[in-house]
Amino acid sequence: MDRCLAFSGEKPLLHRGTGLGNDANDVPPPAERRPKGRKRVLLTGIVAYGLGAHSFHCTIRNLSETGARLAVGNNAQFPSDFYLINIRDRVAYEAKVVWNRGSEIGVTFTHTMPLAGITDPALAFLKQLWLTKA
Repeated sequence: MDRCLAFSGEKPLLHRGTGLGNDANDVPPPAERRPKGRKRVLLTGIVAYGLGAHSFHCTIRNLSETGARLAVGNNAQFPSDFYLINIRDRVAYEAKVVWNRGSEIGVTFTHTMPLAGITDPALAFLKQLWLTKA
């Protein structure tokens, strides 16, 4: 530190982006609230509810083991709990809406099921939807 500054009581000037000052470049990113990081993807999915009586296509925008961000369209209506079918990966998730911003929603997965492993007749509609819409 410069001797003159040390005795004058003034603080030395700090350079931008050094991590030592209070400028915008030094602000740490907000803490991640998700238990697992999400990977950016662009996948086709199917939202299904009412035992398969209601379904529509959506776009999976990011994905992790525990949740996803979906683009669902502005006028999409669905319950807070539904099934999400990941067409590419042949997986169905029991999903719960965490946030809703109109055309996009964030969901958490309460259960994951490979479509090939579904043996419960009550969930057979998931396999059928995948076969007809994939």
